[in-house]
Amino acid sequence: MDERSTWRTVLSVLSVIILGGRLLYTCSNMNKPRYENDPVMESFRNSQETMKENFRQQREIQKKLSNTILYTNYESLDSLSALQKDNYGIQKLEKDSLIYIALDTQIKIPKDFYLQNRHDDSLRMAFKSPDNLNVFIHDFESKAEIESSFKNLKNGANLQKFKVENTIGDVKAISYKITKKSKRYNGYALCFKNDGFLSFYEFESNKLPLDKLKGRAIEFFSQNMKEKK
Repeated sequence: MDERSTWRTVLSVLSVIILGGRLLYTCSNMNKPRYENDPVMESFRNSQETMKENFRQQREIQKKLSNTILYTNYESLDSLSALQKDNYGIQKLEKDSLIYIALDTQIKIPKDFYLQNRHDDSLRMAFKSPDNLNVFIHDFESKAEIESSFKNLKNGANLQKFKVENTIGDVKAISYKITKKSKRYNGYALCFKNDGFLSFYEFESNKLPLDKLKGRAIEFFSQNMKEKK
């Protein structure tokens, strides 16, 4: 084979390699997102990510506000718009309503109470009476003891004067004080532990003294707890 033939062979091989390289480069660029080198598309993508993060943060803020909305005065709740009430997950009941809290147990929420029934976190439901009595029902699975679990539940509310008033079997009655929205609340809770689940029925008021709050709690249970037969 002469020198000219050898160079022809080499050039042919190089041509194939260069052509193949160009083809691979073109294909790889086709597989890349079109906006990778497009400043307009990149800006749009960044704005979309920012909007998603802002929406997530707004939902977290709304969730925190929803969890404390019933510490607002009853009259102030009345002044909220229908959209605001919907965002907070509250509704004013137009009639007495029975709601299941167990397979065989219902609780009656009287007419004109504000009901919050969002099932957020450990909060099963909450309601507020026209005279500003708040009732919260929390339940969750836990191996911890009632006292420590209740203290964790009220963490961040400046829990004070925590006291186990009475114990009957696995049921404990607890009195306490908390601060919410710069207001002091007396609290009285009945706490149950059953098969690894903890349930807390908390009655709180910034108007009633503790002894009257206990009476309201006992009265509410006797009048509004309904066992399905």
